[in-house]
Amino acid sequence: MHCFYKNLFTNPQLISMTTKNEIWDQIKRNIRDNIPKPEFKTWLSQASLLEITPELAVIEVPNKFIASWLSENYSEHIQQFLRNIVGARPAIRFSYQAAGKKTKKQTQHIPRSSKMSFPSGLDPSCTFSDFVTAHSNKLACSSALDVANNPSYKYNPLYIFSKWSFGKTHLLHAIGNEAMKKNPDNKVVYLSAENIISQFEKTSPDKINGFWGEEKTPRFLLLDDIQTVTSHYKSQKELLSLCTQFLDSKRQLVVAASTPPNQIKNLLPLLRSRLEWGLIAEIEAPDQKTKMNVISQMAKQQGIRFQDDVTFFLASSTNDLKNLVHKIEKIKRHTSLYGNKMDISIVQSILENKLLAQIGPERIQEITSKYFQISPDDLLGRKKERKISYPRQVAIFLTRKYTDMSLKEIGRAFGNKHHSSIIYSINSVERNIKSKVEVINDINKLRGFLSNGSVE
Repeated sequence: MHCFYKNLFTNPQLISMTTKNEIWDQIKRNIRDNIPKPEFKTWLSQASLLEITPELAVIEVPNKFIASWLSENYSEHIQQFLRNIVGARPAIRFSYQAAGKKTKKQTQHIPRSSKMSFPSGLDPSCTFSDFVTAHSNKLACSSALDVANNPSYKYNPLYIFSKWSFGKTHLLHAIGNEAMKKNPDNKVVYLSAENIISQFEKTSPDKINGFWGEEKTPRFLLLDDIQTVTSHYKSQKELLSLCTQFLDSKRQLVVAASTPPNQIKNLLPLLRSRLEWGLIAEIEAPDQKTKMNVISQMAKQQGIRFQDDVTFFLASSTNDLKNLVHKIEKIKRHTSLYGNKMDISIVQSILENKLLAQIGPERIQEITSKYFQISPDDLLGRKKERKISYPRQVAIFLTRKYTDMSLKEIGRAFGNKHHSSIIYSINSVERNIKSKVEVINDINKLRGFLSNGSVE
């Protein structure tokens, strides 16, 4: 990659919009392959490379909140990828259009301490079209859609409750996304219980009108896991004031909790009364057919093909939809070795860790060092000769595939390397495993050795 752009900065005419798009596409591919899909959609799907020089790269994003979050979490990664691609490590700044302005854009480097008080908090991947409807959630889903399209008309507040991971949080985000899709001027705020309590602690007593600071009071307020707030008496009183304000001003309030209001312990009677004013809708445990539909949809999104018996097996394993997501993500990490068509024996082995039980990074490093006939110190070191760097990349790739370690944890296990280097190594092997017989053979042999516990 670097060679293709080596003359980029010596000839400014080469820096066309097409070139910028190609560079940015490479960076996004590197990041997208190593983070959850919802996270990528939320923070990077709408970003683009606006300008690039050896000293500065300007990235355009939709708003200040995204700029702040990316600056805090991805600036270093983007710099590292730029160095690999163009041979320079420019400073990173973010450009966003100021609210209410159509023409002038603000280019600003967001300091790490910068915080937005009330971003929308919405996950754009949680929509009504992605929500699998069934008898168990029909009332909750239909009333949520009604609220998104006709706020404060029928149900205010709308109170959705269910056990953990049945989809109530998805519906909250779907309401917000649908409301903003219908009318971009709608201000929507989603707050988790932790956000609620944290913000109430910052608010002066009896000054709930100042809760939003200088920002406009939102049209929709989506409150999640409300049962958690009952452990904070001050937060309950201020939540009561906030709910009353919303209901009196005909703004839409949507609340999610694990139980109906009358079963929340220590809930203030007046707050309970406010929450019971509107519609209370329960999401029940999904049946087998619903879970199979959810699995089929998630697998399709991940590019995996499941046979019918695999889908039935996964659906029978749990009622927890979040747990199903984790299982499918774990299976996805193994598709480069087994292909996208998974039979039930492979899926069971992956989920039960039978293929590589008790194998940690140290064992992977030991087997890889012996296989390639290099020292463990070289494997963990920083030598760049291919006879060292290639085995290191393979070992990192195997560690990512066969452990639950995060990128940072893998970086520490391989000589305290920055996790952007870990991402680069994983991507390098994943590209080559699709086309280079040598790499395919090495991976398959090492997998066999790891299963057997020896290279002999």
